[in-house]
Amino acid sequence: MSRAPVTPIPMREITTPPAAGPRGEKRARILEAATRVFASRGYHGARVSDIAREAGIAYGLVYHYFRNKEEILDTIFAERWGQFLEVVDGIAAGPQPAAEKLRQLAALILFAYRRRPDWVKVLVFEIQRTSRFSEPEQIEAVGRLFRGVARIIRMGQESGELRSDLDANLVCLAFIGALETMITSQVMRVMRLPDQTQDDDDRTVQTVVELFLGGLAARGRS
Repeated sequence: MSRAPVTPIPMREITTPPAAGPRGEKRARILEAATRVFASRGYHGARVSDIAREAGIAYGLVYHYFRNKEEILDTIFAERWGQFLEVVDGIAAGPQPAAEKLRQLAALILFAYRRRPDWVKVLVFEIQRTSRFSEPEQIEAVGRLFRGVARIIRMGQESGELRSDLDANLVCLAFIGALETMITSQVMRVMRLPDQTQDDDDRTVQTVVELFLGGLAARGRS
């Protein structure tokens, strides 16, 4: 499969835009502060007072917006993951070939830790490892990512770009699983990607994706 430059992805900060007015701004400030506190102290080690201090607001004011610490964590997942899925859905719905869409997704996922390390730490260490992650609404939200990737693969198969003799769901699981392992290794500092230039980042994404696309390419395509 031929090499192509990695098209810049439509990545925006995965953060909560404040609603209009002081109340919306304080709510967004609490969520950003909670993300930082959960990332540094862990969900179970964090206290509401820690979040209030990080946000620069009175302790009791947190309870005007959230019932408890659990609701704050649930809200972080719902809103941050929802914004992430909007980007994923935009990539999946784009006019690019399947290979380019997979490159964009790989770039989005692989370098999320550089853009928002606190959010990725909370997702990997706190949200995925809690019983709350098995709630039906959270399972459905995660399922959207898998369905989006599988849809891209099927479209590539239907267009003749990708091999049609492979199960799209299996390819999807292998693709996401590899990317998840890479980003988890960065969070756990097991094997981190070095700080690189944008060109180096592009080559990293290209290498990872081509490991898959080399075996996915339809017969006669190079």
